[in-house]
Amino acid sequence: MSQIERILASRGFSGSDPIRQMLHYLASKSFEHPGEGVKEFELATNALGKGADYDPRTDSTVRVAASRLRSKLAEYYAQEGVADPVVISVPKGSYYLASAHQQTESAATQPEGVPAPAWLVANETRRFFLGVGASGLAGVLAGFFIGRRSASPNVPGVIKEFWREFLQDGVPIIVFSNPRFVGRVDTGMRLADPALAAEGPMNWLYTGVGEVMAVRQISEQLTSLGVQPRVKRARLFTWDDAKSNDLIFVGGQEQNLPMAQLPRLEKFNLKPETEEPFRTHGGVFNEMPSAGEETFYMSSDDQENGVEYAVIALTRGVVHEKRVLVLAGVRSLGTEAAAAAVCNPNLVEELLRLLGAEGASSMPLFEALIEVQVRGGAPLDARLRLVHKRLERSTSK
Repeated sequence: MSQIERILASRGFSGSDPIRQMLHYLASKSFEHPGEGVKEFELATNALGKGADYDPRTDSTVRVAASRLRSKLAEYYAQEGVADPVVISVPKGSYYLASAHQQTESAATQPEGVPAPAWLVANETRRFFLGVGASGLAGVLAGFFIGRRSASPNVPGVIKEFWREFLQDGVPIIVFSNPRFVGRVDTGMRLADPALAAEGPMNWLYTGVGEVMAVRQISEQLTSLGVQPRVKRARLFTWDDAKSNDLIFVGGQEQNLPMAQLPRLEKFNLKPETEEPFRTHGGVFNEMPSAGEETFYMSSDDQENGVEYAVIALTRGVVHEKRVLVLAGVRSLGTEAAAAAVCNPNLVEELLRLLGAEGASSMPLFEALIEVQVRGGAPLDARLRLVHKRLERSTSK
C-alpha cells in the first residue's frame, strides 16, 4: 500500500477528491481480493457517494472518474513517479488495480539528447491539442518502460491474437503526430493553416494530449506482450524504417504527415475541418455507405461533452509482409479512444467476431469506425459503429 500512499500524496492527486476516493477504494479491494474486478454500482455507491438509485445506463459518473484516474496515473508515472519501483494501473474495460515492477536506469545510462518531460498546463483555448513536447515524449516512455520487456502471462488471448503480427520480425515503430503550431506557449498557440502565411513564430515540438495518451497505451500494451517498440515523431520518420518494421500511426493525416503519403483508406477517411461539406466541422467520411449507413459521421461541436469518432485500420505496409495500423481520431481525444479500443479485450473480441477472425491463422486487414462519448473532457470506452473487411492489397505506391 506504500505505493498507493505515495501516489495519493503527489501533486496531481492533491485536489482530485473523486479520483482519490476511487483509487483508495480499488486499492483496498485489490489488497483483499487481488485480480478481482469491482462492479460499477459498487464503486458508485461505496466510493463516489451515489445513492442506491444509481443507474449506470443514464449516469456516467464511474466511467468518467475511471478515465480520469487512468490519465492521472499516466501523468504521475511520467513525472513524479518515473523512478518508482512499482507501476499501478487500471486496465481498460475493468475496475481493479494492476501492478508491475519496473527497473530504472541510472543517470549514466540515460540516452543522450533525451530531454526531461515537458508537460504543459494549457489554457482553455488550447488544452485539447497541447499536451507534451514532442521531443520529450520518447523520454517519457523510455523512462517508464525500461526493463519491462518480458511478456506478461495475464494478457488476454484476444489481445495476443490481435497484436501477434506486430510481435514477430523487427521492432514496431509508433509514429505520432507532430504538426506545426503558430505562436508561443506563454501567449497562446494554434495549429498552423498551411493555406495561410505564418503569423508569428512556428513551432514543431508539440503534439496532442490524446496522442500522448495513445502512444503510452500502445507502448504499454506491446511491452506487456514482450516487445519494446520504437517511438518517432512524424517529422523525424523516414520511409527506410518501413522496409523492415511494422508501423503504428497515431493521429490523423493532417497532423501525421507520413500517414498522408499512404493511399486513402478504402471506406473510412477523416474529413478535415478545413474541407467541405460542413466546413469548420470535423468528421469521418464513409466512402462506401451501405444501406442504413451515413455518409458522414460528424464529431460534436462540444469537445468536452459530446461524441467523438475515430478510425482504426489495419493495412499492409510498403513491404507486403509488414503491417500498418492506423489509429486516427477526428480530434485528439478520438485518437486516445482508438488506442484504448485496440487494448480493450472486450472490444477486440467483438472486432474479431465481426471479422470472422476468431482462431484464424492471421489477422485480416480491416477498417473500423468507432464512436466514443466524451464527458468532462475525458473519453469513455469506445464502441464499434461499423466494421469493414479490407481487400488484400499493398499500400505501396
